[in-house]
Amino acid sequence: MNKPELLAPAGDLTCLVTAFKYGADAVYCGLKELSMRANAKNFTREELKEGVKIAKDLDKKVYLCLNTVIYEDQLKKAYEILDFANSIEVDAVILTDISLMEIAKEFLEVHASVQCNITNSFLAKFYSKYCKRVILSRELSLSQIREIRENLKKDKVDLELEGFVHGSLCVAISGRCFLSSYLFNKHANCGECLQPCRRRWKLINEHFDGTYELVCEGKYLLSPKDLCMIEHIPELMEVLDSFKIEGRAKNADYVMRVTKIYREAIDSVFDNTYYEKLNYFKKELNKIYNRGYDTGFYFRDKPDFQYEREGNISNYRKVEIGRVVNYYKKIGVAEIELYGSLKVGDTILIIGKTTGCVEEKVEEMQINHKFVDKAERCRVGVKVKNRVREGDKVYLLKKLN
Repeated sequence: MNKPELLAPAGDLTCLVTAFKYGADAVYCGLKELSMRANAKNFTREELKEGVKIAKDLDKKVYLCLNTVIYEDQLKKAYEILDFANSIEVDAVILTDISLMEIAKEFLEVHASVQCNITNSFLAKFYSKYCKRVILSRELSLSQIREIRENLKKDKVDLELEGFVHGSLCVAISGRCFLSSYLFNKHANCGECLQPCRRRWKLINEHFDGTYELVCEGKYLLSPKDLCMIEHIPELMEVLDSFKIEGRAKNADYVMRVTKIYREAIDSVFDNTYYEKLNYFKKELNKIYNRGYDTGFYFRDKPDFQYEREGNISNYRKVEIGRVVNYYKKIGVAEIELYGSLKVGDTILIIGKTTGCVEEKVEEMQINHKFVDKAERCRVGVKVKNRVREGDKVYLLKKLN
């Protein structure tokens, strides 16, 4: 069994740094144009160049998403982005448009986007003419993926298979949704989706005689639960070369925790501690934003939809309580200006562009060189294990009940 690549989302440079710090082998990200997450922060060209340098120094990889539908007036821009990606030596580009694959394959590694809706070995073999890797359609079951891999092996097709293991699921599964475009003229296939599917909907059954019945009112009919495959890591390792975490629009604390847990889960399979750590993995993943967890299509032919609740069901929230004003490297202490309150035993998140996102358990605090158990609206010294920086924001991780 080969160890799969762990591929994390990077909506900005802070998330990129965080992903690498917590064990990602690679990240995928987008520029501010022609990216399927137009509403994310995304990267400027200078930030992407900096991100690629950080990755190379760490022997990690950066994949650039250029996977929107490309219209005629966008071709010149797409070509220019490919040239730029080549000039800064990104490790691969993720594409949907076959014409761009034809061009890019001559000078860049190409990955076929999930938007390509690759559902069988013949289609995967077709894309192998352009791509080193295909990101498989989300609606495939585990047994179907296993069959695709076996048939590719029989045909001696050298092609990497990537699949999603965690994150939000779209009702359109592998994309090609037109609901946002129809309602708001915001094109989902160009990264502009306003997610009308996440709202309450009425389901009405119209009869042939003109009457109708209200089947369902005020439910979240089009909002599937989030994907979480943490309980099936060994099975996925048998069929996938890369484990992809969804979330380019998510915050750095999400990237930190999900990357950390899936890194530990993959590694624990090889040291035979996976099953004894499984409850810990699940508990940690419940600390982040989620709509409830599900295994998507991996073990069945239809999704499980969240009918009763909207949005985040996690019992944990992060609350901004201060900022770092000094860091004393020799003694490992962060001086924090508190807007809120903090006590020994609390868990805090410290987030900054260079720091990324780090989690710290508050074990010692001092005010004017005297140890204290609590502090509020003042400057306080906190012992930390990670290096942090002036200007980093400090959040309290708070359990609601």
